[in-house]
Amino acid sequence: MKSIIRFVARNKYFHLFLGLVTLCAGLNEAWDTISEDFVTGNIHSAHGVVTIGFWHLCRSVSELIEASDYLNEGI
Repeated sequence: MKSIIRFVARNKYFHLFLGLVTLCAGLNEAWDTISEDFVTGNIHSAHGVVTIGFWHLCRSVSELIEASDYLNEGI
């Protein structure tokens, strides 16, 4: 069980997938009223989910780029 948890925690593609799913779920929830919400200042949980998804997606992409740099240096 410990090895499965470590594999999931270190899998960069899983984190990329998780960021995409979170971002899409937040956008799906907030898309209809996103411009109106920002104009009126009505920020709710869906906007937080979008932010978390975007942040997670950026982190996972940066980790993939860093891993490709290490691979390029090794070759």
